[in-house]
Amino acid sequence: MEFKVLEGDIMELYKAFVITIHVETKNDIDLVTWTLEYEMLNEEVEHPLSLLSLLIDITKDIEIHHVGK
Repeated sequence: MEFKVLEGDIMELYKAFVITIHVETKNDIDLVTWTLEYEMLNEEVEHPLSLLSLLIDITKDIEIHHVGK
């Protein structure tokens, strides 16, 4: 699944921003891969590590929700 950011605060820092999530199941284990593709407006813009951290936390919360059931 791919999400292309078209507008909003994040586009004030990046020329292009695409978030891709891929879920693959192997031996009854779901493996989740988040990919952030972006082009910074200039070299002063930081890499989006806080967004990546948020996506990891969301994935962990979903896992806890499903394992707990």
